[in-house]
Amino acid sequence: MNSAAGFSHLDRRERVLKLGESFEKQPRCAFHTVRYDFKPASIDTSSEGYLEVGEGEQVTITLPNIEGSTPPVTVFKGSKKPYLKECILIINHDTGECRLEKLSSNITVKKTRVEGSSKIQYRKEQQQQQMWNSARTPNLVKHSPSEDKMSPASPIDDIERGNDLQLSESGSDSDD
Repeated sequence: MNSAAGFSHLDRRERVLKLGESFEKQPRCAFHTVRYDFKPASIDTSSEGYLEVGEGEQVTITLPNIEGSTPPVTVFKGSKKPYLKECILIINHDTGECRLEKLSSNITVKKTRVEGSSKIQYRKEQQQQQMWNSARTPNLVKHSPSEDKMSPASPIDDIERGNDLQLSESGSDSDD
């Protein structure tokens, strides 16, 4: 913002700047920032949410969605990292008071997907279904003993014999 319009109660005169409680040796308060990647329109801004800090500074924020939404909540997950030198300026527009407070931590979160809504989850389910189906279908292919004798030696046989073995990768990694 290039104009002073955003600071309606701060004109071009000198003001007193107070250092807040977060500057004390044993502060009784803390200030944090939260950065998120996406805020769905379905979040109910008139209701309370929940913030949980777990092991390893992992953070989960759960916010309720408006009534009738599916899913009923939006969940964000991320981490908390300490701020070292950042502060926030708090301006009381009623009194004109300016107060500087240290920021304690930066919480960065991303919206999580509902279980089963991703393409990867769909593929996993398809693979599991195929494995289940193949396990239920008896193997009707019969091998003759002569075919077993004619099969080429496996790479393990070469290693056991002390032969050098060269491996090459082929194929492509494609994510659709």
